[in-house]
Amino acid sequence: MTTAPRVGFVGAGQMGGPMVERLLAAGIDVHLFGRRPQVRERFAGLGAVVEESVAALARSAGILIACPFSEDQLLEIAAGAGGLIVNAAPGTVIVQHATVSVGAIERLAADAGARGVAVLDAPISGTDQSIRAGQLTVLVGGDPGPREQAEPALRAYCATIAATGAVGSATKVKLVNNLLFAAHAQTAGAAVRLGRDLGLEPGELLAALTACSASSFALSMLRQVGDADRFAAAAAPCLRKDVAVVERVAGELGLNTGLLGDIVRSGPFALTGPDPVLSERY
Repeated sequence: MTTAPRVGFVGAGQMGGPMVERLLAAGIDVHLFGRRPQVRERFAGLGAVVEESVAALARSAGILIACPFSEDQLLEIAAGAGGLIVNAAPGTVIVQHATVSVGAIERLAADAGARGVAVLDAPISGTDQSIRAGQLTVLVGGDPGPREQAEPALRAYCATIAATGAVGSATKVKLVNNLLFAAHAQTAGAAVRLGRDLGLEPGELLAALTACSASSFALSMLRQVGDADRFAAAAAPCLRKDVAVVERVAGELGLNTGLLGDIVRSGPFALTGPDPVLSERY
């Protein structure tokens, strides 16, 4: 049986926080960096060792997990003189869970590789509830050796590790997934709207549809929230961020998002337009 290595963690927010909880519950030695005092105090109380800086965190463990909110935050954490890459020892594995551009993750992996540090391109699919239940899916792009090193830690909070190929491939899969989910959300909203026009009660409609061949994860989430407007208010800001990343990457590559993009742009929810200003400090 493989022994879980010491883990350094940065980004203990809405998604990263439950990951740290499960790592600690699994008996894994976790070192943590957090900018917010309440985060440091909370996880110190749960048994994590709090480090004073990202650089100190990088020197503390052989597996470094970053779960920032955005690409800008990932670059702030990983790059530069005070970042993970420069301060990690050769042989360290950096696992990054943010949804970023393909170019960004490939550049980070190349910079890290030049220093003997491996980067795993590991965006996630699921919610904070999925993490707490140990049912998260982690897509992993990168070499098999580093993936095997990181797997005992990842297994503390995920049910599925889907290897996708080289660094960058997992991000590409995640971008397709995000656009497809946004399209599903739009069609789910359109279905509720059509049902209302037909005189159907939305709750009864969603209960029936989620038991039929047209069911989807988006329909199930809409049913769980119970109201299309509340679903839009809760999901649209994050979906707009994800869609903006997909559109930016597609534009950089000279690609058209095709039918999926058309559906996302024309559906009942406002999922396109200016990238929303969302911030969750790590």
